[in-house]
Amino acid sequence: MNKIRIPLTAERIVDASITLIRESGVEALSMRALATSLGVTAPALYAHFTSRDQLLRACAQAGYDALDERFQKEKPESPVEMIWVSSRSYVHFALDEPELFSMMFMFRPEAIEIAVEADVEHDGATTVFNSMIHNLGLAIESGELRPADPLEYGLALWASVHGVATVATLAPGLAVDPLLDTVVGGLIAGWST
Repeated sequence: MNKIRIPLTAERIVDASITLIRESGVEALSMRALATSLGVTAPALYAHFTSRDQLLRACAQAGYDALDERFQKEKPESPVEMIWVSSRSYVHFALDEPELFSMMFMFRPEAIEIAVEADVEHDGATTVFNSMIHNLGLAIESGELRPADPLEYGLALWASVHGVATVATLAPGLAVDPLLDTVVGGLIAGWST
């Protein structure tokens, strides 16, 4: 009896890659290991992804899409409330998906203009970061936060919330919500009018 073969698609490859990343970390993701998990040869993968880096970018995009979906689920009544919601979503995503989260941040949003040799900007990172900048801009426009460059606030917020997420993934059992309340609350209090 012939086995039915499921077509090899980019989506199927990304899903299998994310599964490997979740189970064993990004270091374990090789084209050969991925091909074995999919029941194909490694060259078959190259019809969809020309390199491991291109595949990692696609996996990061899937992760950023999932993170952005969490941001969009809530419908807060004010921009500052959205800052709280997105901060919590960010940290809880890191806790729920530690290996994927770690891999996603191998890439950076375009707004972080530092001289680097490698091409590390990522559209998904930029979309998520710009969402935060947009909410900060709305909070400034509405008078909830004092006038400032939203990018300046955004970098401080991202560094702080990413720090909480990183500490939380390294310290299982940490009471993350009170820590997040202290960090984000302190920033918002300092920026409030």
